[in-house]
Amino acid sequence: MSKIEKTEVYEKYVNWVDRVTAFLAETGPKLGENGTHCCTFQSKPVLDKQPDVVFLGYNPHESGAFSQDDIIQKRFFEGNPAFYSPERKKWKVWKLEGAFEWAEYPQPITDGNFVFFNAVYFGSNDIDSFKRIPGSNEAIDKCLDFTKEVIQEIFEPKCVVGFSIPECFDMLNKKFQFSKVESIDTAKATDSMLIEFAKNKKNGAWKNTYSCCQSLKKGLWNEIPIYGIPHPSYSRLSNDDYGAIALYLRSEMQKLL
Repeated sequence: MSKIEKTEVYEKYVNWVDRVTAFLAETGPKLGENGTHCCTFQSKPVLDKQPDVVFLGYNPHESGAFSQDDIIQKRFFEGNPAFYSPERKKWKVWKLEGAFEWAEYPQPITDGNFVFFNAVYFGSNDIDSFKRIPGSNEAIDKCLDFTKEVIQEIFEPKCVVGFSIPECFDMLNKKFQFSKVESIDTAKATDSMLIEFAKNKKNGAWKNTYSCCQSLKKGLWNEIPIYGIPHPSYSRLSNDDYGAIALYLRSEMQKLL
């Protein structure tokens, strides 16, 4: 991008952040008896180039009552401090990082190449508990509109990877109607590459696809490829699953990046 384009992207992002924080300040106190904690960005934004990928979760697992201190624009520009600390390696949601490293494809998870945030900006212990709060449906719908805007009009990533098929990919598809949606049998899609790739691995992990039983989804979101994968913290994901998912995404991203 040229300097002018960088400035335009930055200014558009600042305007978006201003409107999002105003929405959070108005809506957060009304969600539940004590209001609902607000937050969304885990990584820093990428505003000086087109990000390789946006990793998109459903909502932050950061529960609590609403506090005006939540509405700080700093997090939209600097990300979650915990994400840039040693704690990051312990995050179950970020276990995909190890799979990409195993697949010898660290580019998508290298800082400065990706954006990681949540489609819904209100924290909770779990998704269902937030959905039970009166007014949450309207809040979710508005968050998704903001999410579409920042992805489609500001970041314009080369692709999007949604963490959780039912709660992220399917939710967004229901609202925004992706095109060319298809289910991917991960084992079949990666069978030959996974076995061949694993022959050269000394650690013995991901040796075959026989334990790989996860399906993915793929579609186009206004011409941006979007992939739905099982949530990385899903307890039933095996090493074979992680390896197959990483190799499938590697094969897809190498066509784009």
